[in-house]
Amino acid sequence: MAEVVLKEVTKKFGNFTAVNRVSLQIRDGEFVVLVGPSGCGKTTTLRMVAGLEDATAGDIFIGDRRVNDVPPKDRDIAMVFQNYALYPHMDVYNNMAFGLKLRKFPKKEIDQRVREAAELLGIADKLKSKPRELSGGQRQRVALGRAIVRNPKVFLFDEPLSNLDAKLRVRMRAELAELHLRLKTTTVYVTHDQVEAMTLGHRVAVMKDGVVMQYDDPQAIYDRPANMFVAGFIGSPPMNFLNARLVQEGGQLFVQGKGFNLQVPPERATAEVRAYAGKEVVFGLRPEDVRTLDTVREPQGARTFPAKVRVREPLGDELIVYADCAGEEIVAKLDPHLPIQPGQDVTFVAAMERMHLFDKQSEQAIV
Repeated sequence: MAEVVLKEVTKKFGNFTAVNRVSLQIRDGEFVVLVGPSGCGKTTTLRMVAGLEDATAGDIFIGDRRVNDVPPKDRDIAMVFQNYALYPHMDVYNNMAFGLKLRKFPKKEIDQRVREAAELLGIADKLKSKPRELSGGQRQRVALGRAIVRNPKVFLFDEPLSNLDAKLRVRMRAELAELHLRLKTTTVYVTHDQVEAMTLGHRVAVMKDGVVMQYDDPQAIYDRPANMFVAGFIGSPPMNFLNARLVQEGGQLFVQGKGFNLQVPPERATAEVRAYAGKEVVFGLRPEDVRTLDTVREPQGARTFPAKVRVREPLGDELIVYADCAGEEIVAKLDPHLPIQPGQDVTFVAAMERMHLFDKQSEQAIV
């Protein structure tokens, strides 16, 4: 196993900067996820670690070794691609053994490694099957097995679950997490799926336009997003963003906007927040932090605001409600048994102890 370190790594294609001065430290045995929308630079970053793209600037280390000029085959990494890249004319055994044969491993060791990996992945009974005879999940396991038999220092995954159906993705996520617990190999995993990022990553790097917006453990990113992009990208449905102004009245701070005047709890009224008194801000509130007055059972006042329901989305275990608050949309994640219907007037309660405030110009988090 090995630590992977990127120092000020940049990749340009002509005048286009795909990755801009990315610095990451991935600890020995850690599972790190690069997540972001299409075109954010996450796959290009992964390909530079693999040696499939040359870095325009910066340094890449695997262990103590700078690998910028080291060919991919000599970096001691194994990569699993989105399309699995299996050889259709070979059976599962030979697909998994192919890389070891190229490296002239002894036949006995190849056989042992392939069979151990197949047993680990639950495909020992498929070793004589061709890829066309396998399900999507089984083909994914073969691709994983081909990487595992290499016993590399680092696993690199490029959107490995994106071709699977939703139910199988959930199952394979759990299997990948369990596999990492058993192998403890340093892993860099690329995805556009925030659920994969949150459930698999020990730490997550959220990327946008070639830049790492935030690099932290998943819960910290969710609870304390560094900026509006991260706050809006992580979480489903996304965080509510409302234009507002911070107002100080009688020693109390209030977030005022169209249709709401919400008191900032004393513990959230830090010096950084008070510095914005009298200024415009963006008020952020996650859908699960919006409740209805009758369920919270508190008097109307410092945390309540009126809205009109536009759309309801019953999902079985929860109810997503889209409502209008003086012309601005509010999304709430509610109890599925609430008798709320479109056109109904409701009084929402904001969990202000979990509010977020952002600078309107820089979009960076204030609190």
